[in-house]
Amino acid sequence: MRHWQTGLAAVLAMALLSASFGQAQDTSKRKTDIQVLAIRATNKNTEISPELKEIADELKKQFKFTGFKLEKRATGSAGIDEAFKTPLFEGWEARVTPKENDTKRVKLQIEIAKGTDKPDSATVTVPLGKFQLMGGQKLENGDSLIVAVAGR
Repeated sequence: MRHWQTGLAAVLAMALLSASFGQAQDTSKRKTDIQVLAIRATNKNTEISPELKEIADELKKQFKFTGFKLEKRATGSAGIDEAFKTPLFEGWEARVTPKENDTKRVKLQIEIAKGTDKPDSATVTVPLGKFQLMGGQKLENGDSLIVAVAGR
C-alpha cells in the first residue's frame, strides 16, 4: 500500500469508529416516550371505553372483569433510569422508569402505589408501543385499578 492510501484507510477507520460510538451514545441518551392509562375495571356493567377497544380482548383475558372505563391518560418522556411519575385516581400513582430502549423493544420498571404503601412493582420488556397491563388493586367502591403502560 502506498503511504497516502494507508493514511486514508486510517482516517476512514477513525471516522467509522467515531460514527458508531456516537450512535451508541445517542441511543443511551434518547428519551423514551411513555403512555400510562388508568383503567377502572368492574363487574357492574359490560361497558368498555372506546379508547380501550384495541386492548379490550387482552384486558378481558388477563383480568376477570366485564367493564373497563378509562379514567385517565398520561403521557410524558424519561431517559434511561429516569422516572416518569403521574397521579392516577383515588390516591394511586404510577412511576415508570425506562431501563433499556432499542429500536424494537423497551424495558420498563413499573410501580403502582397509594400513599406511603410499598408499591407493586414489575420490570418488563415489551415491543415498542405495545401496552403492558398491570394491576388489580382494589378501589373504594369494590372495582379494581388496572394500569396499562407503553413506551416508544
